[in-house]
Amino acid sequence: MRLSNRHQLHTTRTTGPAHTPLLELRDICLTRARTPLLTHLDLTVHAGEHITLLTLEPAAATALTDLIAGRTTPTHGHITTHTTPHIHTPRTGPTLAHAVTGRSHPDPHDPHLQAALDHARLPAPHTPLTDLIPAHTRRLHSARTHHAHHTDARLLVLSHPSADEHLTTTPTTGLLHLDSRPTHTRDADRILLLHQGRITETGTHRQLLVRGGAYARLYALHGAHRTRP
Repeated sequence: MRLSNRHQLHTTRTTGPAHTPLLELRDICLTRARTPLLTHLDLTVHAGEHITLLTLEPAAATALTDLIAGRTTPTHGHITTHTTPHIHTPRTGPTLAHAVTGRSHPDPHDPHLQAALDHARLPAPHTPLTDLIPAHTRRLHSARTHHAHHTDARLLVLSHPSADEHLTTTPTTGLLHLDSRPTHTRDADRILLLHQGRITETGTHRQLLVRGGAYARLYALHGAHRTRP
């Protein structure tokens, strides 16, 4: 899928080499109600990568999700995807089926859903997320990646996952994790800090801590050491 800065949607299915990014954002700008939400954003996600984008601006995170899902077009810039995005937000739904597929109305006869649950040793699709024991929650993302791989939706866009989830990638899937707290950032391949619509810091967890900037301050207040015993 390619979105141009002329608000034209060009749909393409690309089966390029393994190094082709699953997602490419180039010079993305988005303005709503005369308010800039994203300004000259560049981002790529490859298979096997875990990218975290941190922002304290919910409208910007929602706007980015809408752009990737094709629900809106950028004011300027280009988006190219080489797979179907697998969008997961806290609003998707209350059951395991919702959490694994990212769909508000999951297909009860989806064979890949049951296979993903079996792969991660999780209970039935209709199980409420509130009924999951911690061991199940830790394996939830494993079911997501399995389902994504087998449905050719290899880019997972995950918003505000539970602190108990164990976020991983596979050689064929990529993860773009959107959050306001650095709960899962220690294992991310790359972290981007978005402030007032612009990327102000980028690097690994260790690099950004050494830099001692806004990410380091945010991690000191809300990092994994604050949420785990």
